[in-house]
Amino acid sequence: MERSLNCAAIGVFLALMMAGPRMNGVAMTAAQASPSSGTQATLYYCPMHPDVTAAVPDKCMRCGMTLVAGDPYDLREYLLDVETAPRAPRPGQPFRLRFTVRHPSTRAVIDKFALVHEKPYHLFVISQDMEFYDHIHPEQQPDGAYAIDLTLPRPGYYRLFSDFLPVGGAPQVIPRVIATAGFTGDLASSQSQLVPDAILRKTVGDLAVTLSLPSTGLMAGREETLRYRVEDAKTGAPITDVEPYLGAFGHTLVMSADTLQYVHAHPVELLPDASAGSIQPAGGPALTFKAMLPKAGRYRLWTQIKRRGVVSTAQFTVDVASPSSQ
Repeated sequence: MERSLNCAAIGVFLALMMAGPRMNGVAMTAAQASPSSGTQATLYYCPMHPDVTAAVPDKCMRCGMTLVAGDPYDLREYLLDVETAPRAPRPGQPFRLRFTVRHPSTRAVIDKFALVHEKPYHLFVISQDMEFYDHIHPEQQPDGAYAIDLTLPRPGYYRLFSDFLPVGGAPQVIPRVIATAGFTGDLASSQSQLVPDAILRKTVGDLAVTLSLPSTGLMAGREETLRYRVEDAKTGAPITDVEPYLGAFGHTLVMSADTLQYVHAHPVELLPDASAGSIQPAGGPALTFKAMLPKAGRYRLWTQIKRRGVVSTAQFTVDVASPSSQ
């Protein structure tokens, strides 16, 4: 299960403005789209598979996710205002990020969002050199905006990817860029220099995570299978107590080296229906992700897995070939 976006139209760089600078989604009916949303739901569809639609509330036949009310064929990008306080954040010091979503036609503030993977707003923060990654969730404010406090570890440019689903609209992934105070470099010089991993096994926390790729390698433009095996870092024993995290047994973000291609994927192993019993579902040692990588090149993957209440992030770098090279 995956959601992707071509971020070639990166939008307004907030840095230049600072001169001195989804399982268990909640289905919402058309009646819940308030006038402030500026939209009216037309049918129900899966946030992860927008081609799966229904005239009434239902579950996705492909991933089991609750269908949400909206219009998956309305591909307009919503407007997003981003503010930082202070205006030029300083590395190592907390600052406030504030996001206001507006309707693309009316500019009305959107204040109703569907729950996708237990949250209405997912924010991914990635440094331009791709060495820093964070997946966080701003909280809605009384005026409908979303806000969160964040600390950036070092000077430089950071890309923000806002991932949300406005009620009555289509899934949105909107990129923005901010820069820290005192940074004298530019986007080109701070670009990532990714090197593919020779060994696809990483130790993170108490987990040893091994990534297996298709025998023919990864190819752009086709759905690929990314298989993970999770073991105990100390004993090497297979782990079978992976815990649900944000409504799935894991989350993977895939980003191209130029930070213009974004894929957000989740395991095909579904969580058991909570209504079936009170036993806490557990997963592992195998986790399988499906993702289509839009173009050839180098990609970084961040995979988040939760065990014993702790979320660990395994990072991998891989090459993706062009179809013409195989």
